[in-house]
Amino acid sequence: MLYLQGKSLPAAAPAVIPASADNWGLSFPNEGQSPVGNASAEDLARYNAWFLGDTSEKVIYLTFDCGYENGYTEQILDALKKHNAPAAFFVVGNMIETAPDIIRRMAEEGHIVGNHTFHHPDMSAISDQAAFQKELDSLADLYQETTGKALPHFYRPPQGKYSEENLKQAQALGYKTVFWSLAYVDWYVDNQPTAE
Repeated sequence: MLYLQGKSLPAAAPAVIPASADNWGLSFPNEGQSPVGNASAEDLARYNAWFLGDTSEKVIYLTFDCGYENGYTEQILDALKKHNAPAAFFVVGNMIETAPDIIRRMAEEGHIVGNHTFHHPDMSAISDQAAFQKELDSLADLYQETTGKALPHFYRPPQGKYSEENLKQAQALGYKTVFWSLAYVDWYVDNQPTAE
């Protein structure tokens, strides 16, 4: 599970996060070392945003972005259950609407179900706090309606598009923004490596 809630944040200072929209990106300059994001972990932490946990601990946080069910989510859940490995699933409205049983299973099996927005828009293009909140609240309401549980306050920006303003907006709503430190490009289903 994500254990970011108790982490103390660094003292406030000017952040080095672009005020304009940006795409989350990483580089891997040294093999075996943590990746480097296009915003530092320290700068993101000021907005309760993360892409790395405590690097002194050997922990992997498994996260999945679920926009639609392509037939693999239950297999993933089976594997996670077999190995007693909790994960976080960032879902959108379409996933909850079309696969409510899978969403309920995620919650029942102790996984974090996080907010990936209702419609999966470019959230960096939304500067109005009410419009930003509506995307998150609409998904949270549907999740509550579907599972009977409150949606945990973890947020992943669709497509990794974000701005400093978005990070502030999510933080003001009580969300932790969670990026990633390694991504598997599974959305190109016809362009996957072989098992070898």
